[in-house]
Amino acid sequence: MGLFNFVKEAGEKLWDAVSGADDPSKKLQDHIKQLGLPDSDKVKVDVQGDTVTVSGDGISQELKEKILVAAGNVAGITKVDDKVSVSDAAPEAEFYTVKKGDTLSAISKQLYGNPNEYNKIFEANKPMLTHPDKIYPGQVLRIPK
Repeated sequence: MGLFNFVKEAGEKLWDAVSGADDPSKKLQDHIKQLGLPDSDKVKVDVQGDTVTVSGDGISQELKEKILVAAGNVAGITKVDDKVSVSDAAPEAEFYTVKKGDTLSAISKQLYGNPNEYNKIFEANKPMLTHPDKIYPGQVLRIPK
């Protein structure tokens, strides 16, 4: 549990940051559900300004990390406060913020020592990533051990 930082200008454009008419908590909750992550209905998201608090319990460590990344990789969000209890004791993944010029192969070489391990990173970030070449600067990725 803790606070994760994200790049405010990077990420999916779910809402207009200046519009107060829409309910950002509901929009973000719907966005997470639309990703098709199993058991994502066991968490609740609450958006206050540029911070999202994610709470809930009874989900896996992997699902928790995917939900935190999905919530944080939204334009206008700078922090995600993790208040989720997991049902398993799996090791936590690392997180990597994509820099300009990065590719999954380059990240894989840097972190694993082998550029051909890029698919491990891609699979760990599905369904948020739809193609290995579609990453952007500021995006935060899960890096499995």
